Amino acid sequence: MKFNEEILKEFKLEPKREPEPVRIMKIGEMLRFLKICAERIVKKSETFKKTKDVDVQMDCMDIVTAKLNDFVQVFKDLIIFMRKEEETYRGGQSLRYCINSYDTFDFPETEASELFLKELLLRNEITHDYFNREMHQKKLIWIMENCAEGALEVYDNVNQYCIEHHLTDKYDTGQGGRREDACN
Repeated sequence: MKFNEEILKEFKLEPKREPEPVRIMKIGEMLRFLKICAERIVKKSETFKKTKDVDVQMDCMDIVTAKLNDFVQVFKDLIIFMRKEEETYRGGQSLRYCINSYDTFDFPETEASELFLKELLLRNEITHDYFNREMHQKKLIWIMENCAEGALEVYDNVNQYCIEHHLTDKYDTGQGGRREDACN
């Protein structure tokens, strides 16, 4: 017997497809997540510097690695959203584009925040290359020891901008997509 798709349709045997959940988040929620990431980066970096226990240091490195990855994702979405809101978005989605875009907002920058973003970009470029694992670990330790507090400064700048421009109650649909409200 030959399989016939008409039989499936006739008996309504087609599998039901679950709609994908809609990714919508308020900018205020994204900012809280960015802050949590920044605070964990700073806290675990401080713990790393204070302890001599290698297991604790390794745990701190694992946590900071995860939080740096989270920080990068939400940072990118927020910068893209901010650019779309002011209608200056040029279509870039890379971390490099978002850091360069961040620099054009004329936020007050300290050495720590400037170094943090620079090192974040360098780290991001080698993070997926397991051949450079040792260099990746050294870069992570350098960030933790020298500029982790820059993550909080970046958060403060982005947060202040969003508050001043009344963006915190707006919705983002992922990759910086805008939506005025979640009901549309």
